[in-house]
Amino acid sequence: MFTMGRVTAAAVLGGTGYLVATQVMAVWDEEMRFGYFPWVSLGLGLWAGWQITGRRATRHVGPGLAAAYGLTGMGLMLLAGLFVFCGNEALRKALRRRYDDPMEAILDILPIAADWGANLLHPHIIATLLAGGLMAGGLARAVDRIWK
Repeated sequence: MFTMGRVTAAAVLGGTGYLVATQVMAVWDEEMRFGYFPWVSLGLGLWAGWQITGRRATRHVGPGLAAAYGLTGMGLMLLAGLFVFCGNEALRKALRRRYDDPMEAILDILPIAADWGANLLHPHIIATLLAGGLMAGGLARAVDRIWK
């Protein structure tokens, strides 16, 4: 169902996804080609805001629970992003014949995610993720209370 709380949560988490993607691009090594990385992160943020945070952070929940729902949406956006981008990297390696069998490519997603997840451990990226998650939940609840 279309509610303004869902739209707000999707917009905030989509913007957070795009902003974090640009911050990650700034701290990554320069030889990496990013392609549609910020735009896919924006899409994942829109999905997490609409489906996860916006569905739960309604006018009927308290501010603490709304913040928790915002952080849940942010966490799922982060995990989905790692899965999508690391799966894409494993597919790229598989198409270059770096693996002997398909299971090796699937199992290589976890070490790639561990390496790439280390780029998220910068303080400014963590602060952006936490602020975006808290804002998504809080604003979704506030907007949903205003537009009933």
